[in-house]
Amino acid sequence: MVRATLFAHLVSHLRNHAGRSNAGAAPGAGRSRGERRGVRLMRAFSFFVLLLVALPACAQKEIVTVTNWRVHAGDNPAWARPDFDDSHWAAISYGELNSFDYAAGTHWYRATFQVPVDFAGQELAVGMGPLEEVYDVYVDGVRVGRYGSWEPSPHAPFPRHLVFPLPPGLLKGPVGHIAIRQWRGATGLLWLTFGSSGYFTLRHPPEIGSKAAIEYREQLHPLAGAVQRIPWDLTDVLFLFAALICFVLFSTQRRRAEYLYLGAFSVLQGAPTLIGIALATNQAVMARSWGPVLIFSLPILADAFALLFLAALCPRFRRILQFGAIILTFFAVVAGYSLAEQSYAETLLWMYGSSWGLAVFELIAIWALLLDRSLGSLAIAFCLLLDAAGWSLYIVPSELRFSSVSAGPFRIDFPSVAGVIFVFVTLLVLYLRYRDEQARQAAIDQELAAARRMQEQLLAGSEKNPAGFAVDAVYRPAREVGGDFYRTVALEDGSLLVIVGDVSGKGLDAAMLVAVILGSLANETHRSPASLLAYLNRAVMGRTGGGFITACCARFYPDGRVVLANAGHILPYLPDQEVTLESGLPLGISADATYSETEMQVGGAVTFISDGVVEARDAKGELLGFERMAALTTKPAAEIADAAQRWGQEDDITVLSVTRTPALEPAVA
Repeated sequence: MVRATLFAHLVSHLRNHAGRSNAGAAPGAGRSRGERRGVRLMRAFSFFVLLLVALPACAQKEIVTVTNWRVHAGDNPAWARPDFDDSHWAAISYGELNSFDYAAGTHWYRATFQVPVDFAGQELAVGMGPLEEVYDVYVDGVRVGRYGSWEPSPHAPFPRHLVFPLPPGLLKGPVGHIAIRQWRGATGLLWLTFGSSGYFTLRHPPEIGSKAAIEYREQLHPLAGAVQRIPWDLTDVLFLFAALICFVLFSTQRRRAEYLYLGAFSVLQGAPTLIGIALATNQAVMARSWGPVLIFSLPILADAFALLFLAALCPRFRRILQFGAIILTFFAVVAGYSLAEQSYAETLLWMYGSSWGLAVFELIAIWALLLDRSLGSLAIAFCLLLDAAGWSLYIVPSELRFSSVSAGPFRIDFPSVAGVIFVFVTLLVLYLRYRDEQARQAAIDQELAAARRMQEQLLAGSEKNPAGFAVDAVYRPAREVGGDFYRTVALEDGSLLVIVGDVSGKGLDAAMLVAVILGSLANETHRSPASLLAYLNRAVMGRTGGGFITACCARFYPDGRVVLANAGHILPYLPDQEVTLESGLPLGISADATYSETEMQVGGAVTFISDGVVEARDAKGELLGFERMAALTTKPAAEIADAAQRWGQEDDITVLSVTRTPALEPAVA
């Protein structure tokens, strides 16, 4: 009793030491906020480390650890009696009791222990470590505890460390008898959940002793296990932090799906521990639930996203790696279903199948990265090898296995560390590539800005308001530079030559072809509209790269006459209606193309547009269309362009309106 009391005081002192407040005249008074925070962190850290040191303090003479057990399948209440002869039962250790056979159904376990003399007159209890799933505990034939429920069918919350008090005077002889009646499923699925949370790290055989000592010991076991798992839990936190970085990078570069895949992989690697902690500490959730299935399936699904990520990095083997991702996704679903259905053999089959499948496809990815020969690809290939080597430690013979090692009070898991190294080295490589791409993009943006200024200068060569005419023009490219063009030239006879056109395609290639067209127009403006279109057709033949150019040309005379010719372009508009006009082939399709002219008398404005106006598309996919355009023809060019942009711009927008103005009479003196 004295030693148990001393241990109780030790635990109480450790708790008070870790949680001491700085209020009033506390020892931390006068320190800076940072110093006080550092002191609190050091105290908390010391508390958890001292837990491991203090844990053996309970192993006193009045605590008996029951280690040697016998097991028998079946269910018979007589097996709880202390006088039952179990000599013909199979002998096992307690570790085997936790993993024995993984056979579904009810098993009984029996053991004997020496009763210390100083147990007499004490308040005793039995301490049970986590044991799946439903079980009863008997001491000398008396049931002292039950976890879960046997009726109507066996079910229980997730296992945990428990204390069952013994009735006073139960242990009367020098030898005690303990029996455990246990039911569980075939797959040991609860170990997945509890193992991922760390509460199984310090599982232990049943212990019998003073109630106070047993209670403190059962509080320290899970805490000590959590301390051992701190490095492992830290790797899960790093996985989630890496996922956040990946998603931020993906939000800035939506076309780079590899960031999304790597982020999903990192989330699925870190999530099982969080789910396990939530389930293992919640008594309201039954063990037979979706939790273990998720914890089992998510890492396999994470491997599928890893293959999708590698497929994005290795274009040469993209289809093969994407096929591997589909296979692993199928394995994740089927393995989870097998686990839920408690099919032990099938669960192992799909689990090992996914592991070997991942290994094969990872080797393909490593080979593809090595063929790339860039420094970043070589670094990712090396980390991928390191990660594969880490997880392979789980499948080597147990006598050669060193997947984790102890480091003071902690335990370091090599596969998790290798996985974190892979993710962060890969992130570094992707970031460096992202930075290089940003630098290249900045250079391209500068070139495009220069091209846009050049294009604006070329279009500005038109005379906006020549004598006798009012010209209203607006040009709004869909990108930095576009493929629309227009030119107005006042001729010597007082007429005005207008040409509006559209190059198929967008971007820099279309803008370069626009420059060719405007250059060709520089000295060839004294032609009729039809002959000018024929001239441009010959000038661009062989330069369109398989595309074409639409154009509409018109010559406005001071007396109101207008002569028009069209090469496949959107027809011009009079107020509220389209102009009826014969249309020829677009430019650049046939060198023998000919174009006809139409002459008409016009009293109002003539509006020319590009197809970016009528083909503006809203969120529902509806086009602006010709009817709505006809209703806009009385508006200024800027308002027409604004309406098209609001509707939903998808292409370059050009609007040009020409109105004849009356000549001014000379003033009379």
